[in-house]
Amino acid sequence: MNFEKAYNEMLKGKKIRRKSWEKLSHIKYFPSTKDQDGTIRTYSSKIDNFHCDASILISKQWSVINGDGKELTFLEALEELKNKKEITNKLWANQFLFLDGDHFACCSAVESGWMPSYKCLMANDWEVMN
Repeated sequence: MNFEKAYNEMLKGKKIRRKSWEKLSHIKYFPSTKDQDGTIRTYSSKIDNFHCDASILISKQWSVINGDGKELTFLEALEELKNKKEITNKLWANQFLFLDGDHFACCSAVESGWMPSYKCLMANDWEVMN
């Protein structure tokens, strides 16, 4: 699809990317809220293994990315991960957790002001990420 179509999908809350980009690289729109103007963020494709101690099993304040905002325990969030959803914790800034095979992985937002090139914006290999 071209960028205009991908852009319109992004405004509906979907993550977009070019097929030629690395595995997790994508662009996401965060709409305006009462307290903050809308913004677009880019995410890196860097996959870091997520390590923590066993106390995570009793942790709270988890939620599903693009979910209903309901606060979950980690055990409830595990069910969402099984359904290929991404989760985040209220204490984290611009990070989310997902499953990479049978390992926990973490993706972080790139706050660098990066913008797709003209060549990217004219390309026809844009897609919506699942």
